[in-house]
Amino acid sequence: MMRPDAAGLIVRLPLLLVCLAMAPPRLPAATFVINNQDGPGEGFNDPTPVAPVGGNPGTTLGQQRLNLFQKAASIWGAAIESSVPIIIQANFDPLSCDASSAVLGSAGATYILRNFAGAPVPNTWYHIALANALAGYDLVTGVDDIAATFNSDLDNNNNCLSGTNWYLGYDHIHGNDIDLLVVLLHEFAHGLGFSGFTNLTTGSLANGYPDIYSRFILDNSVGLHWNQMTNNQRRNSATNTGNVVWDGPAVLAGATGFLNGGTDPAGHARLYAPAQLQTGSSISHFDTVASPNLLMEPYITSDLGSDLDLTDEQLADVGWTWADADGDGLNFPEEQALGTDPVNPDTDGDGLGDGAEVNQYATDPLNPDSDGDFLDDGEEVNVYGSDPNHDDSGDLAPRNNPDGSLSAGDLAVMLRLVLGVETPDTREAILADMNHDSLRNAADILLLMTALGL
Repeated sequence: MMRPDAAGLIVRLPLLLVCLAMAPPRLPAATFVINNQDGPGEGFNDPTPVAPVGGNPGTTLGQQRLNLFQKAASIWGAAIESSVPIIIQANFDPLSCDASSAVLGSAGATYILRNFAGAPVPNTWYHIALANALAGYDLVTGVDDIAATFNSDLDNNNNCLSGTNWYLGYDHIHGNDIDLLVVLLHEFAHGLGFSGFTNLTTGSLANGYPDIYSRFILDNSVGLHWNQMTNNQRRNSATNTGNVVWDGPAVLAGATGFLNGGTDPAGHARLYAPAQLQTGSSISHFDTVASPNLLMEPYITSDLGSDLDLTDEQLADVGWTWADADGDGLNFPEEQALGTDPVNPDTDGDGLGDGAEVNQYATDPLNPDSDGDFLDDGEEVNVYGSDPNHDDSGDLAPRNNPDGSLSAGDLAVMLRLVLGVETPDTREAILADMNHDSLRNAADILLLMTALGL
């Protein structure tokens, strides 16, 4: 329905949900707010006692569910930038479920907007959370940005999926249960921008305008993007299996050397386009042929975790900016690739920030002692002024100003330290213990002599 006061620039979606010279200042990592829509005693408010599981400390079923939502929100919040809070209208309700099949849940944007201040592409629909982030202010005040509903019947109901439950831990050790955290990460992505608003049955655009998602859908059979096609061409493309791809530069770069079988010859990630149209799944997911499995495939698989794989790249393509949530100089996909913690500026706790380790010192941000000399990287840089990539074991002379090499002077200092003629300082106590047995003795002298070729 069109909002008359918006001059045709805002559309309230009827819950269009998708299932399963001076650099500008840095924006903050996104803040998510969970708007609990459940009534007393249900959903997030369910008082059923439960034991903490997989890092989730909640002691009631409702609290564990809410903790999972907040955990998923924190993961996405660390990945993308927005100065406008993203509000998720959320609840648990009994949904369709029997012994062999179930609706797990759904989520999607509540509004789409075009031609707002800061819109990168004119006459193009954007998900409201993305539009707010691009504009830098709340474009439609007083409304939620994403609507999300999940199936409460999966918990403790043996008639639903033959007793399969939601797994409510953070660690993805879910056994035969369904990992709710993975499902939430997937569904939140739909609401943030991994979905389009084209009518797949007719091929018609939303109120006659393309959305930003559709501008990156490329059909290799005709060599056209969806915004360039007729309604009939889009309708046919939606079931053109294997020939519909995502044509965004960030996903293209991220997929290089990553996907097996999930790309076209040019390296574009394939979109899910089965020959039989599947409303809610077709086109709005990556293809199931991808290996390894991707978060945004239409079916959950047991090997998925908190890794956002190509999903954050897809959101960058549609307009999101990657966040540096911990301010260490590395953005989210860089931290993902390195395996560092995107909300901890010093993952290995060595006194050097992750960004400094990677970009300035070329040390390992996951190893506090990159050169193995028992001096932490930060200690070497900030206290002793030594090279954190050079093993300083035995480098004892000249005293208080190590020269970066082993010489007869080091042996002379070693002898005095071992014989007790001189007392070692903190650094010398570490470097004189060449075999790292917490002693300074003849064995260390022999190791230093061997290193000197004596």
